[in-house]
Amino acid sequence: MYEPYRIKTVEPLPYVSKAAREKILAAAGYNPFHIAADSVEIDLISDSGTGAMSSRQWSEVVGAREDFSGQQSYTDFVATARDILGFRYIQPVHQGRAAESLLFRLLLQPGDVALSNTFFETTRSNIEALGCEAVDLPDPGPPFCGNIHLERLEQALRRHARARLVVMTVTSNIMGGQPVALDNIVRARELAEARGATLVLDASRFAGNAFLVKELTRSRRSLRRLCCEIFAASHIAYLSCKKDGLANVGGLIGFNDGVLQENLAQQVIRQESFPSAGGLAARDLAAMTVGLKEAVDERIVGAHVASVRFLAAELKRHGARIFEPIGAHGLVIEPRGGTEHEAFALAAEIYRESGIRAGVFDGRVRLAVPRRVYTQNHLAHVGEVVGRVYQRDLMRLRCVHAPEEFFNFFARFEQVGRTASAGGARSATKRG
Repeated sequence: MYEPYRIKTVEPLPYVSKAAREKILAAAGYNPFHIAADSVEIDLISDSGTGAMSSRQWSEVVGAREDFSGQQSYTDFVATARDILGFRYIQPVHQGRAAESLLFRLLLQPGDVALSNTFFETTRSNIEALGCEAVDLPDPGPPFCGNIHLERLEQALRRHARARLVVMTVTSNIMGGQPVALDNIVRARELAEARGATLVLDASRFAGNAFLVKELTRSRRSLRRLCCEIFAASHIAYLSCKKDGLANVGGLIGFNDGVLQENLAQQVIRQESFPSAGGLAARDLAAMTVGLKEAVDERIVGAHVASVRFLAAELKRHGARIFEPIGAHGLVIEPRGGTEHEAFALAAEIYRESGIRAGVFDGRVRLAVPRRVYTQNHLAHVGEVVGRVYQRDLMRLRCVHAPEEFFNFFARFEQVGRTASAGGARSATKRG
């Protein structure tokens, strides 16, 4: 599938010599999150807020009028979000983490339990910071590897008298964005309601999830209609517009409860700004409005998924072992040997070799593809470089700083030699 847009503005890629990259790596503690972005040639560390906005979005940015309250950009944003999500109330926020922090403080009390298909680590931290327990109940069998395990969910709801929330992350933010089936969400809501719990969607990648649902079920429904059905299956939804919302900043919370609306507005004005701004400028709201409309364009979503799949094919062609099935926003490289900190060593070697930056999550290297940014030539180059590095012996790392939380973001290492990965390179293997 070719990209449904043409390139109007270009930005030069940074270039740093290999000798300089070696010094940068050491100064960064061999953790790609500590590398300055202007020292990165192709950046695949995250798809959050890193996509390219369209000419329509930039036009609205320039035209937006800044006011403290009652902004026209807020009115337009709410109307668009209501149309796509179907909720009566829409509260803008500056990003998804602000949404979950605000919501969880209103919906949870110390000692409560939240259940999920998979919590992203910052979501888990926001729950645990309130003195609550966050429990993952994944059901990773393909093709819907992001599903929640319904039998375990029913058991957990019965076992935990204080289970207040069921949080469904769509797509599941594991292994590059694995899809969650619509009927899995519907059934999870039924189970939650039967025990007095609330079903919340963490829907930052809702369009990618709907695209994969449509493809896997061979549905003839439009992408927009499937998105509406996914949101209709929940009590509350929040999302970062920095992913499928196609904006560089922003997020929202959607719901139908008038009491929650009043309480949330009080929280927002206390912590962020006047509720109609939600911590954002009017230009941000304007960009988010157009981004949501473009987010449910099947050609745009399909082109992004096709880019991820093209990169996966290139990696496999060059001998890298990846997790399959491929997700909606990125892919995961399985380290060869399982030595300590090997994923960080592999990511460091990739950067050292080429200036390409990858992320490390759960002991694996993740390549997240920003939306509308890189061409197939860029991704083919990534596949060739990563495949070449994947076959080599890696540097050996020793951790010199292990934070109490968010190890992958803040850990630091030093190089203590080189080691051959046990067993050599293996062919790509489908795993669930």
